[in-house]
Amino acid sequence: MAPEVAAAGGLPQGRGGRIGMLPDLTVDGIPAVYAVGDVANIPSPDEGTHPQLGSVALQSGAWAARNIIADFAGRPRKGFHYRDKGIMAMIGRGAAIAEVGKHHHELYGVIAFSAWLGVHAALMTGVRNRIDAFVSWGSDYFTEARGSQVLDRSDVARIDWDEDVLTDDEPAAVS
Repeated sequence: MAPEVAAAGGLPQGRGGRIGMLPDLTVDGIPAVYAVGDVANIPSPDEGTHPQLGSVALQSGAWAARNIIADFAGRPRKGFHYRDKGIMAMIGRGAAIAEVGKHHHELYGVIAFSAWLGVHAALMTGVRNRIDAFVSWGSDYFTEARGSQVLDRSDVARIDWDEDVLTDDEPAAVS
């Protein structure tokens, strides 16, 4: 589902509460408004919509910026073209699965795990962020220790996901 902000603007919504888009990433019926990422149903060539993935959000954001620049320069906008770089999922300690490349080659195990680490490190900004991530990943990989999990309302049997306001006599959850 789209974040609540998608509905707040009164724009046309489609599947998942996301804003209906045209191929050039403008809102259907409002050519001066762009939407990308998790709030947008970005049309794909197969008559569906692109999946809600970070890579789609990153590419569509850059594409929308180019179309905005084209608007200011008086040039025509171009329809969004997503370049599928594959998909990866971390499964566990040293285990992952990936489908990469034009022919969707499947990778498993340590090779996919290493590819996952490399791709995610490459997408980070700044050397410091990469170093911090590798230190954290190394610590997680080589130790069994995990941080404490604390629930300060142990009397509550289940989580009420709709709860959004605490009263003065209710303690806040510790994360």
